[in-house]
Amino acid sequence: MGAESILSSAMHSGRQKSSDVRYTGPHYIELIGKTVAILEVLHDHPDGLSLQRIAEKTGQIKSSAHRILRSLIHHGYIEQDAPGGAYRLGIQCLVLARRVRVATGLVELARPYSRDLCENFSESTYIAVLRDGRGVFLDVQETKRDLRLVGPLGAEVHFHATAAGKAMAAYFPKNRAEEFLASFRRESLTKRTLVSRSQVEREWAAVRRLGYAVNDEETIQGAIFIAAPVFDAKRMICASISIGLPKPRYSRKLGDRIVARLKETCRRLSEALEAAGYIHENAFGD
Repeated sequence: MGAESILSSAMHSGRQKSSDVRYTGPHYIELIGKTVAILEVLHDHPDGLSLQRIAEKTGQIKSSAHRILRSLIHHGYIEQDAPGGAYRLGIQCLVLARRVRVATGLVELARPYSRDLCENFSESTYIAVLRDGRGVFLDVQETKRDLRLVGPLGAEVHFHATAAGKAMAAYFPKNRAEEFLASFRRESLTKRTLVSRSQVEREWAAVRRLGYAVNDEETIQGAIFIAAPVFDAKRMICASISIGLPKPRYSRKLGDRIVARLKETCRRLSEALEAAGYIHENAFGD
């Protein structure tokens, strides 16, 4: 399957193309807009287009379009078989699209489990996915309560501080864990953040022993989060689901209920991924 085919749902899905809309807001970067316009035009022409045709279809002058195309060729997002030949989408577009699809597919599989937890406890739940050596929050199910935590959609986890991050990092392959510990910034987000290597190693060991992680005001004062790991069909860590709530609503009894239900939910999700043969790719950018 070509890069242009796999990008179809991501770039067009029946919606208006970004190049069809003229936007000149205060933070708009025109060069990026021109680059996107070229990529979208080539998506619509899988056999490729000449420089002249690209310039005509995007409304750009040839010299400007040529510089953009040469830069994209350098990075692998555009291909050209021979000087003067047609330009078409390159393999790097396919690589990016596959990474997005992998993460999105996992989120779609995990969302019903996360939603069930949210509805059961009337507290917000979060799905974090491991990719390229980073953990990213890709889905939030927010409680309808007036007092609730703001969803960190798109934010990166902290492997030494967030419950979502600790629940994943505790199960890193040994070499990946060592890489992180050797280079992580001892960033104190609150006065309760773990900042020494020995503290983090002990915390990860506790997560492996207990099967869940806790962030007790380590990133946000007045908030507590509990997370459990999710594994793919090869029993490799791929994600985590967490529950967050304001500290005034938390109690030991409630915490015990959350831990039991959360661990069971993530176990069932991991079993479902195994049954589906789901193999998580690009967890560490390999």
